[in-house]
Amino acid sequence: MHDHQLTPRRRIRLTRLTSDAGLPHTGLVDATGYSRFKHGDAAVARRYAMALAALAARRLGDAPVRVTTSAFDRVPPAAHSLLAPFVQQLCTLRPDLTVTAFRVVRRGVSNGDYSRMALADRRSAVGADNLTPERDVRGALVLALDDIRVTGTHELAMDQCLLSAGVAQVRHLYIVDAHRFAGSPRIESVLNEAAIGGPDDLLAIAAGPRFVPNARFCRRVLALPPDQLSAFLRAAAPELRGWLSRAIEFDGLAGVSAYADRVRTWDAALADIDRTMGAGVG
Repeated sequence: MHDHQLTPRRRIRLTRLTSDAGLPHTGLVDATGYSRFKHGDAAVARRYAMALAALAARRLGDAPVRVTTSAFDRVPPAAHSLLAPFVQQLCTLRPDLTVTAFRVVRRGVSNGDYSRMALADRRSAVGADNLTPERDVRGALVLALDDIRVTGTHELAMDQCLLSAGVAQVRHLYIVDAHRFAGSPRIESVLNEAAIGGPDDLLAIAAGPRFVPNARFCRRVLALPPDQLSAFLRAAAPELRGWLSRAIEFDGLAGVSAYADRVRTWDAALADIDRTMGAGVG
């Protein structure tokens, strides 16, 4: 017999960050694996999702469960790659449960790299007023999957959004709890960048068999210096270049001040690649 709700703790985590040097180099959540996950390695995402599902399965009662991830507009964040394997594993471990997934829609995108923002900027970037559940969630028990908790700003916005929509309970599941470093939120960027030294690392992740591109991968490519961006574009598969171009368009990054110059650099580099390839064909 299971309890009828999660344990009183609001959060489940796979690990807690204990050092400002970053994550350890071994274990389920290691520095390289987490960084690769953040940039689209879905094989790592699956491992994290299955581990989170195992923890949740032991704490859930018999009430139906709705599962969601970080809110987004058009281009999903890394955390969204947790959703499908988490739901699949939870259903396997708890076939008695009714488990359904839903999305929280966010209007607009952050004006810059959220992981590098100070607390005040994070509060400006993410608010409950910009979030909307895509379906009726009144009375539901919601599990919200995310990669990391640092300041708790996104968690608070999700709580306000979901509770105002009539959700009965919200429980948050994280890969990393870094709230100890809430006063230095840029630690999040240290974790994100641990495995990314330049374009070759991004290309290696993209060449993997379980690559799922996401918003962070797109923005990290845009952040490359012009010479590295050109090298990336020359080596990238046409399908990847096409996806990145669509992601830039879908999220309207040309109209976001933090990205406008980078998008112009992208357009120029892409046009140069097209001219070079066209000349080669001729």
